[in-house]
Amino acid sequence: MKTNIIFTQNDFDVLRDHLLRGQNADEEAAFLTAGTSQTSEGLKLLVREVIPIPDDAFIFKGPAGLTFSPEFISQVVKKCRYEKLSIILAHSHPFSGSHVSFSGIDDHGEAELFPKIQQRVPDQHHGALVFGQSSIAGRIWMRGQPSSTPLDSVGVIGDSLQIYPCSYRTNAGRYEIRETYQRQVLAFKKEGQKLLEQVTVGIVGLGGVGSHVFQQLVHLGVKKFILIDSDAVEESNRSRIVGTRSEDSVRKVNKIEVMGRLGRDINPGVRVIEIPGTVFHNSVAVQLRNADVIFCCTDTMVSRMVLNRMAFQYMLPVIDMGIDIQLGNGGGIHRIGGRVMVVSPDGPCLECMAIIDHDLLTRETATPDEIQHNPYIQNVDEPAPSVITLNGVVASIATTEFLNLITGCLGRPHGKIYHVYDGRKGIVRNVQMRPITGCQLCKDVKALGDSTPLPCILNK
Repeated sequence: MKTNIIFTQNDFDVLRDHLLRGQNADEEAAFLTAGTSQTSEGLKLLVREVIPIPDDAFIFKGPAGLTFSPEFISQVVKKCRYEKLSIILAHSHPFSGSHVSFSGIDDHGEAELFPKIQQRVPDQHHGALVFGQSSIAGRIWMRGQPSSTPLDSVGVIGDSLQIYPCSYRTNAGRYEIRETYQRQVLAFKKEGQKLLEQVTVGIVGLGGVGSHVFQQLVHLGVKKFILIDSDAVEESNRSRIVGTRSEDSVRKVNKIEVMGRLGRDINPGVRVIEIPGTVFHNSVAVQLRNADVIFCCTDTMVSRMVLNRMAFQYMLPVIDMGIDIQLGNGGGIHRIGGRVMVVSPDGPCLECMAIIDHDLLTRETATPDEIQHNPYIQNVDEPAPSVITLNGVVASIATTEFLNLITGCLGRPHGKIYHVYDGRKGIVRNVQMRPITGCQLCKDVKALGDSTPLPCILNK
């Protein structure tokens, strides 16, 4: 089982700035509170808060060791017990450079400290990190276990997704670039291609936009996917779903099966987990915890609400897309466009930016009886215009954002923007992502992970 500790970029920077103050500085320490995301494939501790240990809380602090007061530890333990959170102890070895490891003093101190933490916060996993100037090592104290196990990596989510393997790991195996990808590697280097082949991508909705996204990602070299869609192919949507065949609509083949077939045709090494369902169901939504990035390619507000929540509760970047074709009174296209937005766990969220339409959410979640007796709830099943070329443009913008998120190849300066495509004018505008509502939900649920339920309609 893989083990990871996940930070937002902001929290990671705060921690590093506190811990590392030069090679000749004293050791520093901080406690981190964290939520948990645990599946059969792995364990993630999701950092919710960084609590630097101030100078007046130390009994001793020097360049090769430190001890801090039991009173300060007690405050952190009490907080985590009450809030059902994990505790991570982070400290620095400022004299270490590109390789860092726990010292014998660290081993002895943790052997005394963590059994006490486990006794007082018994239902959680806990962890420890040590930072060198350009390296990290870590270990996990699993619930109920008398000793620790090594941590695999530390993930940092900001303008890009960075993975720091822990120092004890060796990457001795050679990585060879397949001839298939030689031309694109010129754009984002060998390291970028390796990252693309390591990440797991979740795609919710494999219709007109989602099928384009999937096809492009497979061509880029992404190998691991979690695909979610409950619908079968119909003749009326074959014109915009890539990879379909004429017999698919006759046989009512599920869209995710079509994508699995398409992916294997492009790259036989692709691994696709096909989930015939919707994220309305908690049992379906939680399977996305194993993803590193999620694409929201659905046209329902309920699924957008659930995935927006996952971005913060489980600290998973969500690339959200919206497409709109408006027809004029006399026929013809009045407006045509799309939106692509990367929702990162350091905010703002879709609720903050008023993207979540609560009137539409009410209509989507209404029962048949409510629809029949409430004149204000209109039919939400009326088909909307959809054109494969527009789907392709928006999907390409979204996939390019993913490429930058994973490889940093665009070198985009810091700052959160989203993209608005105007099909009539043939332009893409960049818009600043600014909160316009008083939403606090994204901050309240940040990194809570499995400790709180997702807002799914059905919990089965």
